[in-house]
This record gives sequence, C-alpha cells and structure tokens, in this order.
Amino acid sequence: MDETLQSTRAETRDRHFMQVAFDTAVDGMILIDQNGTVQHFNPASVALFGYSTDEVIGQNVKMLMPDHFAREHDQYLHNYQRTGEAKIIGIGREVVGRRKDGSEFPMELSVGHMEADGQSSYVGVIRDITERKEAEAHATSMAQYLAKVIDTAVDGMILIDQNGTVQHFNPASVALFGYSTDEVIGQNVKMLMPDHFAREHDQYLHNYQRTGEAKIIGIGREVVGRRKDGSEFPMELSVGHMEADGQSNYVGVIRDITERKAAEQQREKLISDLSKSNQELDDFAYIASHDLKEPLRGLANNALFLAEDYGEQIDTAGNKRINRIRFLAARLEKLIDNLLYFSRLGRQDLAIRKTDLNEIVHDILNMIDTLMDEQNVTVRIASSLPSVVCDEYRVAEVFRNLITNAIKYNDSTEKIIEVAYHPEHSGQKDVFSVKDNGIGIAPDFYDDVFKIFKRLNLEADATKGTGVGLTFVKKIIERHGGTIWIESEVGLGTTFYFTLKGTN
Repeated sequence: MDETLQSTRAETRDRHFMQVAFDTAVDGMILIDQNGTVQHFNPASVALFGYSTDEVIGQNVKMLMPDHFAREHDQYLHNYQRTGEAKIIGIGREVVGRRKDGSEFPMELSVGHMEADGQSSYVGVIRDITERKEAEAHATSMAQYLAKVIDTAVDGMILIDQNGTVQHFNPASVALFGYSTDEVIGQNVKMLMPDHFAREHDQYLHNYQRTGEAKIIGIGREVVGRRKDGSEFPMELSVGHMEADGQSNYVGVIRDITERKAAEQQREKLISDLSKSNQELDDFAYIASHDLKEPLRGLANNALFLAEDYGEQIDTAGNKRINRIRFLAARLEKLIDNLLYFSRLGRQDLAIRKTDLNEIVHDILNMIDTLMDEQNVTVRIASSLPSVVCDEYRVAEVFRNLITNAIKYNDSTEKIIEVAYHPEHSGQKDVFSVKDNGIGIAPDFYDDVFKIFKRLNLEADATKGTGVGLTFVKKIIERHGGTIWIESEVGLGTTFYFTLKGTN
C-alpha cells in the first residue's frame, strides 16, 4: 500500500512539474492526442495564436493551420502511426500558423512523440520566426540589390575569397578583361595579372591576413591588368575587405586608366616641349639683347659722332634726321629690353615675403612728387592697405604703372587718383583698386590695353611709351595667382581692380 501511495505521489509530482514547464515555457507548447485533438494549450500559445485555452482544448489542432496544411494533417498523423515515417515528428521544420484573426505567420515547429497508458500523444513546440524571416527576406533583397548594383556598375568589380578565388565577376569586368564570367569564377584572380604581379599576390594576401599590413587593401593604387588576349593595361585598383560567416572576402573595384595615362604622358611631353621652348626663348632673348643691341649702339654712337664732328657742316634738316636716328635707336633698344624682361617675367622665381603695401605706395609717390606737382595731381589712399605676402619689387611695379598711367592718360585740370583696398568687390575677396578721373576706356578696348606694344592713344615722342606697362602688370598679378579687370566710362575715368590671391 505504501509503495502504491509513493508511486501515485511521484506521478502527481511529475504531472505538476510538466504542467509548470508547459505553462512557463517562452515558446508555444501544444499537446494533442493521436486524433489531433488538443489536450493542452499553454499561455505562450495563447499569445501566439490569439485564442483562449478554452477555445482550443478539445478542438482539432487543424484550426491553427492554414487550409492547405490542415487538409493534410489528419492523413499525416494516420500515415505516421501506420508506417512510422516522419516528416515533422522528431525532426522539425518551418511551417505556417494561422491566428484567430485569420492572419498567418511563419513558425518553427518541432514535434515529439510519447506513449502514455497505451495511447500516443504528441507535443508541439512552436516559435514565431516572423522577425527572422523578415530579416532573411531583407538580407535576400539587399543581396539582390547589391548584385544589381555590382552588375550595372561602370567600373569593374570582382569579389574574391581569402584564397584569391573569384566569386563574382561583373559585366564591366568582362568588358575590361575579355573573359566570360564562367571562365573566371572559381579561378584564382592571378589570371588577370601580369606574371610579376601574380607571383606576389598569394603572399600578399597571406601577409595581410596574418599581419593586417595593407599595400592595396583599404588604400588603392595604380597597377597593371592583363586581358585574355595577353595585352596589358594600366588600371586604378581599390580593394575593400569584408567578413561574412567568419570568412574574409575582398571586393576589388577596377577602373581602366589607359586614356588618363596617355593624357598624362601627353601633358608631360607638352611640359617638356614647353620647357625646351622657354629655354629657346631665353636663349633668343639673350641673343636679341646682346647681338641686336650691339649694332644699335654702334648706329646710335655713329649718329652722335656725326652730329658732333660734322654738325656745323650739315644743315638744320640734316641734323634733325640725325637726332631722329638717335631717338629711334634708343627706342628700339628699350623695346628689346622690354621683350627680354617680359620673356623672363613668367619664369623667374618670385622673391616672396611679407610686404606693407602702404610703404610701397608712399615710396612711389615720393619718387614722382615732381611730376605730381607739375600735373596738379592728388593721390588719395582711400583706406589703409594690408600687408601681403608677395614679391615686393614686382607688386611695386604694378602700383607704379597703374598710378603713372592714371596721370598720363588724364586731361582733367585737377587730376585725382584714388588707391583703395576692398575686403570684397564684385564677388571677389581682398581686392585692390587704382581709380582716376581721366579720359576713360571704351569697353571694346578693355582687353587690348593688356596686349604687348598695344597703345590706344597718339602720343608725342617725348612721352610715348612702349606699350608694355599694363602687359607687365597683368603678368605680375597672374604670377601672384590674381586677376585684373577694368571698370570705366569714357570721359569720366577708369578704375583698375586686381587681386593677389593666395598671398594674404
């Protein structure tokens, strides 16, 4: 009697533990008999399906399935009991459940079989895998999207594994290398490299995986590719490293730079040719300044000697001709000097240092004070000029030319010249200006005034220039990274604006 009581108590205790296990499980747990009738429906199942316990217990478990699964369920149970062939029982699989509201959801179902009192029962353990399936669907969608991106990319894109075996070879790569996709996938990527690169490739991958030292991966560089026909071409290669399922993979992005390299070579050739041409121009300028000036000086000297030795024997008209020869010889020598200066202006290094522009302008005004008095000139510095980093001598030449031109081409009784600095003007920053109330310049001639030896006005021999001053000004400003432009109105005056970019 005691043994029977103990056995009864043990069974009661086991049933209690089983009941607690069922009711506290986080997964849905459903107990059915051999006919598919629900015997137990735990709270997690209530939450999953939306039915109360009372609505399910005693009903066929098919009520929790979509129709196409439900139609097969009884036959499946019958077959299993007759043949023992399992499709879910003892195995588990992904199926679809149906909630009380009719909505369906993916679930992972594992079913266990047990015997009690000669009767078969089945315990189903259910886990809602909606989030996992959505994540998988998203991952699949992203993979498909990325595959489309790779396949439509204009650059070649190649995916290799940690052994260098090609996993993906996009259409742009097919066009670049001349291989079909089938010819490359599964092969070592070395087949796309010249021999001297190929020999190093596996060792490079091994070293990177062992030490993390990158020479291309994550950096990019210019290398050489080899096509199917054996021809080689320069390419820009950038490689990214990624981890997937614990395995290293590498994505190479390839761009054919044949045209760019050809353009670079052409540019280098042009630079070389230009350098040679500049040297030849320097040589010519030296020859011109030396070999041409020598006979000019001889001509001028002979004209001088002729005037001194035979001036009294030559009439007034003859002496006038001799003086004209001397003037023209001196003028031609000055033109040659200007040509020599201009040829070197664009290539000589600038003597860069911080310079106070106020001092430069005051020095210029002190040098031309006599001219200013004679011409009734007033020069105003409208605002304090900044200090800039520049070639002091060259920038002084800019201000000197602009100020003296403002005096020279001015027919006003009182000539007023204004030098100013503008933090911003016409969309430009750090702008300088020299303004006058002179004769002005018509817009059609704004470009002409900067051309070498170009003069817009008739001038007396005594004051005639060579027409190079503004040419020098423009060249010096451009050497300082700046620009110069004109605002003018005929009869009212002219303003020259200029910048010295990158020098503040």
